[in-house]
Formats: sequence, structure tokens, C-alpha cells
Amino acid sequence: MKRSSIVIGVILALLSAPLAAQTFRHELSFFGSFDYMDEPVNVDTTLLHIRYGYFFSEQLVGTIGLSRSSFEGAGPDVSSTALTAGAKYYFGPLRRATFVPFLEGSVGFATVDFGANDETDLTWEIGGGGSYFISDSTSADVSLRWYQTDTSASTEGMRIFLGLTTRF
Repeated sequence: MKRSSIVIGVILALLSAPLAAQTFRHELSFFGSFDYMDEPVNVDTTLLHIRYGYFFSEQLVGTIGLSRSSFEGAGPDVSSTALTAGAKYYFGPLRRATFVPFLEGSVGFATVDFGANDETDLTWEIGGGGSYFISDSTSADVSLRWYQTDTSASTEGMRIFLGLTTRF
């Protein structure tokens, strides 16, 4: 998982270098995590997110996201897939060697598989973070998001994300 994340990051950075002098119209973000715990029982947790954004202005971005999560361990395995739409607002100019804070939020639908049962329900998240620009168009991002999915077993929590975003 780590190796594929690094490879994707390098490819995104290399593809975005020739576009550095252009005004950005789009952004593509990839972030995720994988946890393996073996005490007291074996548990695997995987979170993968990809998000496309369209710049309506230099600071306001409309977003469409696809998320996939899975939990495998003692008890029933649970997985979910979510499709969301939202917005992101950057509090400053996007340029190399700067840290730019942002706020973001989204709403959509999630299909949750509890083993024998599947449900599709409302999901939403709100949060903020920052982007550190490692080139004129690519940033390493960190964000904290509060999320909720309204299934029969309501899921709510906080997540810290680390990822890469490239703009073109």
C-alpha cells in the first residue's frame, strides 16, 4: 500500500510539472490508510479516497468524491462505498513552498455492506486542513474531518487524512 501511494504521488508530481505556469481549473486528490492490528485479535482496516475538483474561482472548488472503506476482524466484516459532492475553500493563493489552509464539506450517498445486509443512506462530512505546496501545482495535504453515515447502525467519527493533490 505504501509503495503504490508513493508511485502515484511521483506520477502526479511529474505530470503536473509542465502545467505549473497555467491557471488551475481542476484538481485531483488521493488519500487513504491501511491499519493491521494483531492484538488482541486480528483486524484490518482500509480507507481509500479519490476526489476530483473543479475551480469556480481561484479559491473555491466544487468537488466530487469516491470513498471505499473496509473493516475485517472479529465479528462481521463491514465495507462501504460512498459517492459525495461538496465544496472546498482555500484561504490564500496556491503557490510553491506555501502552506494554505482550507475548509471543506460534502454530502452524498453511501452503500454499507454488513455481511448479510446492504443499506444505502445519506453520508456527509465537514472539516478543514492545509495544503503544503511541494511544486507550483502539487501539494501534500492534511485534514481533519468529522463524518456521519445514517444507516441502521449509524457511523460517526473523526478522521485524519494525509494525501496528495495535483492541479491542472
